[in-house]
Amino acid sequence: MFTQSSFRISCIFAMLLLSTSATAGQNWEYLVKTYPLLGNDGALTQTLNKLGEQQWELVNCAKGSAKLTCIFKRPAKGA
Repeated sequence: MFTQSSFRISCIFAMLLLSTSATAGQNWEYLVKTYPLLGNDGALTQTLNKLGEQQWELVNCAKGSAKLTCIFKRPAKGA
């Protein structure tokens, strides 16, 4: 059975846990790369795989008339 005191302690513990996780959020570093659209998917795939090996994660791409702009992110070093 929960007493009022144990309920209060549980609430305080929960608030501390939530506030700690909120302040310890992940920091990111971002990279923006633009690639020409030359129809050479193999070279682009190779480049993207190399970035993946460096822990870069593709977030978004935007296609222009003759280019592809990609945004990558990865956890910030030292964070």
